[in-house]
Amino acid sequence: MAQTIHCNRRLNQFGSLPRLVMLGTAIFFTACSGSDTDPAPNTPLSTPMALVVNQGDTTMTTLRLDGKGAPLISTLSLGPTQVDAIGGVAFSLGEWIFATNTNTNKVAAIDPIGGLEPILEEFLEVNGPVRLGMRPTRIYRDPVDKEVLWTMNAGDPATGIDTLRGCRGGSVSILHNSHLSAGGEKPRVSSTVCLSGAGTQFITFSIPPAVSQEIAFVSSQTTGIISPLLADSSFGEVRWSEVPGAWIDLCDSAKETSLGHPVCDADPLTPNHSGPSGMYWSKITGKIYSHLAGYRSVVEIDPVSLKPTPRRIDVPSAWSVEMTPNGRFLFLAGEDIASDLAKVIGKFGLVDLTQPTLTFVGHSVDHVRPSQFRFTADGNRLYVTQLNVTIGLTPQQAASLKKDKLYAFDTTPWPASFPLLTSVDLPSVGPLGVHGLDVWVTGQKGAGSAKGVVVTNALHNGNGSVSLIDAATNAITATIPVGRNPTQVTVYYPGLAASDNQATPTW
Repeated sequence: MAQTIHCNRRLNQFGSLPRLVMLGTAIFFTACSGSDTDPAPNTPLSTPMALVVNQGDTTMTTLRLDGKGAPLISTLSLGPTQVDAIGGVAFSLGEWIFATNTNTNKVAAIDPIGGLEPILEEFLEVNGPVRLGMRPTRIYRDPVDKEVLWTMNAGDPATGIDTLRGCRGGSVSILHNSHLSAGGEKPRVSSTVCLSGAGTQFITFSIPPAVSQEIAFVSSQTTGIISPLLADSSFGEVRWSEVPGAWIDLCDSAKETSLGHPVCDADPLTPNHSGPSGMYWSKITGKIYSHLAGYRSVVEIDPVSLKPTPRRIDVPSAWSVEMTPNGRFLFLAGEDIASDLAKVIGKFGLVDLTQPTLTFVGHSVDHVRPSQFRFTADGNRLYVTQLNVTIGLTPQQAASLKKDKLYAFDTTPWPASFPLLTSVDLPSVGPLGVHGLDVWVTGQKGAGSAKGVVVTNALHNGNGSVSLIDAATNAITATIPVGRNPTQVTVYYPGLAASDNQATPTW
């Protein structure tokens, strides 16, 4: 007779047995029949989940997405309660989940398949002489060795310097774990690299075969430089290091003088006002693109010569920037509240990187203040949430502003047109609340489409909820209560890192 397993019973004790399959309960989107990306329920490595970060109480609520049981799996504490302590969430090829805790200088290593619910195995901080950097924020999976994770360490809040590690600037830390197997190694901090630049960091990678080797490019916002980091495998495992003197100085004398500052000097480590705020790699052009918010421009960088190319373009200020999944376009999102005092104009822009000259093509959607967005892995759909905030608007703009909406756009005709497919009414979060967003993507490797959309409903005060939306019907199938201020959500399913089907962006 088959054994009945109680849904709250652990299959193994903390860190004591080889990792086993997670058999948590479920219910979210309508279950679909089997395929290689949608296995039978409760088989090894089969449970798709939404990892909801509750920033108000420093916890992570895990919700099951496949509609095969009750949705709530568990809620884990990710450290002492400190508002906005969690910087980012990522997962590795070895099926581990990582969440940074900025206030405690630690990274939570979570085993999602070691029991009936995800297990917080440990907080990563030190590994022998190797220590994690100060204030880890965003965390990224390495695109080449997907068992490697990178944290951006913001350093001292005032200076951007990692005083914990004794760096002269900020730092990045590299984490590693082995493949899933009996007796496989648990995650560890493998190295921390001090940077010459200070301030908020952004990272991207040049990826073979477009270039001969992988190089990590890390920008430092306060200093205004990019540090190329090269791999060195001579120590038995890959270590990374900044190459002295190879810094890419983003200073532009014309831009500096237009802002009322002196021209650039010969020292690349003299701080400038370029303000790099995003780094992107195009697999079509093989180039790096850095968004310079201080200069209101985007500059192209050659990863072979480690120098900027002549191609650059001015872009509107205070807009979000991202690379489309196919590497063809830079996508920009912002707003215009000055042109028409009767309405807010949501603005979207495209820069076609395949053209000889970089030009900006703009599109508009009235009464929208774009907030978070995600592309499906195939690049055919764009999902956008919006801000409800009316501060700074005229009474007419505030009255006509659309609130609590999820927008779905068809990207296939870009750049000629920008068609809106539909909008979905979301639960109200009030004038100061926000909606977080991620997409459950399944299908062909590297080109999956949306199966569902997960939207958080974060009230300014009090507990929030998560709405689950069927991508085929655009209907909300469930809204589940979670913790306080759930501003961030990451969709996980086993094998997602191997399939390269995570929605973009991944911050």
